[in-house]
Amino acid sequence: MKTSINRSVRISAATVVAAGAILGLAQAPAGAAVDNGQRTGPVQFWATDKGGCKAEFNILNSTNVTTYTIDWRIDDEAGRDIGVGFDVWRTGTPNMASKAASPTWPDEVPENTVDNRTMVSDRDPVLATYVQDLKNINASWNPALPNPDANTHKVDYRIVLGPPGNNGQTPDEKPEWLGDRAWHTVTVTGCNPSTPSTGSADLLPSLFR
Repeated sequence: MKTSINRSVRISAATVVAAGAILGLAQAPAGAAVDNGQRTGPVQFWATDKGGCKAEFNILNSTNVTTYTIDWRIDDEAGRDIGVGFDVWRTGTPNMASKAASPTWPDEVPENTVDNRTMVSDRDPVLATYVQDLKNINASWNPALPNPDANTHKVDYRIVLGPPGNNGQTPDEKPEWLGDRAWHTVTVTGCNPSTPSTGSADLLPSLFR
């Protein structure tokens, strides 16, 4: 009897350890890196999950340009052709654009060149913060939320600089993009809490049956 009890205790302990390992993997995959956006240079930007299906976007701007604008997408959705020469994704309401200390970029300026540089990058940084509610999207401009039954959504974001010429431009005269158009990613949670979980945590009760 004593041997049987000890064996039972050892099995239960092992089960708890195994369950903990499974849950740990589900919550923090090995080697998973947190995407902190672009946190260097005169224009920095990043996004965070606020819960409740909301994402917060930030632009920290040390230039005099107010047209750096967040371009974002949900769940790898396709971009749209609106006749501007390149695909666009989502915008804010109002646009999620940078703010800058005055005097800002003037309305009428000569051509911006390396030798005659109208843009400056040495201002005191000004922070612009925008919160987007994925469950309450401005449908007059943006498509509806993809996968509305999902509890979490993958949100990719980047910045476009417009109009052309603010700090140089691409060879084909399209607006300049920061970070070589690379997407950054944040996972937004709390969008549909009633959705049953299908993660490894659901396996825990079965381990003790």
